[in-house]
Amino acid sequence: MVQIHEITPELVKELSDELEANEIRSLITAEVRELSDRYKYAQLETMELKARCQVRAIKLKNLGVKRDEIARMFDVDVNTVSKWLRSAIEIPAEGWRND
Repeated sequence: MVQIHEITPELVKELSDELEANEIRSLITAEVRELSDRYKYAQLETMELKARCQVRAIKLKNLGVKRDEIARMFDVDVNTVSKWLRSAIEIPAEGWRND
């Protein structure tokens, strides 16, 4: 505990700087948590979207549509369509959303 006679302008500045540093750290930590949550959500959204594209590409291929036409429909290159057609479809686990 600090006695009243021990309070100096330097001590006040030191305590003020320490408080400010702690507040900044707390704000940054909260922002990092939010960014992390948003990043994870975006990754899962991307996975879900890719799975939907793959399913549609497979359906089109089964209907006899050529890869280059599927690529044009999706506005991607033929290599992307080829990857979709040969890759396993990864679907996020049910209930992955927190909404």
